[in-house]
Amino acid sequence: MKLSDTTVKKFYKGAIHFDKDKGYLIGYRYSKSQLDFMADPTYDWGWRWRAKMSGGTRLELITDATELSFDYSASDSHIRANTVDLYINNILTAVYEIGEKLKGKISFDMPSGEKKVTVYLPCESIFGIKNFEINGGYKSVKDKGQRVLVLGDSITQGAGPNISSASYLNTLTRKLNHVFLGQGVGGYRYEPRDLMKVDGFEPDKIIVFLGTNYYDTPFEQYDYKGAVNEYYKRLTELYPSVPILCITPLWRNNDVDFPRLYWCINVIKEACAKFEQVTVIDGFTLVPNVDQCFSDKVHPNAYGSVYLAENLISFMKKSKFLL
Repeated sequence: MKLSDTTVKKFYKGAIHFDKDKGYLIGYRYSKSQLDFMADPTYDWGWRWRAKMSGGTRLELITDATELSFDYSASDSHIRANTVDLYINNILTAVYEIGEKLKGKISFDMPSGEKKVTVYLPCESIFGIKNFEINGGYKSVKDKGQRVLVLGDSITQGAGPNISSASYLNTLTRKLNHVFLGQGVGGYRYEPRDLMKVDGFEPDKIIVFLGTNYYDTPFEQYDYKGAVNEYYKRLTELYPSVPILCITPLWRNNDVDFPRLYWCINVIKEACAKFEQVTVIDGFTLVPNVDQCFSDKVHPNAYGSVYLAENLISFMKKSKFLL
């Protein structure tokens, strides 16, 4: 049975608006207003392209079907986090690697009986689907819990792990009964002028995970301190009653200037201390400073992402930021 785009949209999680390109349905993590803002030619540094990528989005449904398939179109062929992952009742069951095949058909076999099916989409590709087919009954999964907006860079987008579902954000969606909207973009930094209300998503909580990019940029090119302070000022003005969790940068092991990185972290902590609604967690406590936890000395791999997600969950529960 082939399902309509209207039905498939009901399966999408982590997307807030949709478009079609050559017949392929694409779910976006950013509102149209946000993407239009990023299209300013004097401003766009590749962020808009990455903002269209599907990192942190997934399809979720309850079904008794034994087969599921769809045609796909992918924009990029990154070797990392560019997979389509199938979970049955939150257990990884199959992985489809996009590789160099930017168009094709994905088919998954599934066990009989009713189960929750989750299909995680690639983190580093603009990913469209069409001709979604299933051979059984189905229903969408209702959202539960609080609505959490996650603002970040490539780590939040999902870069680092070798499979998409292993990102820390996707891990949070499996382990916590809350609704996460991940707005992470590779290469992103503290940019206060970007901040605007997200159309169609009113958060109960906000997580900010920024600060590692441009940490060593000369002050005349990027006013790190000014940007951080203005960012939290504007964010708290936009959401004056929403609790905010700030995660400071993780370890970096790629010829890092540690004095400068420590300075940046202190700048973030000092800026956040001005606002009672902002709680800070030290990123150094979330992932061990060993190369085996990183894919490239900056981005956590699948193993490091587990540390990151589990330690973050533990902190959020102890601090009662999220239960």
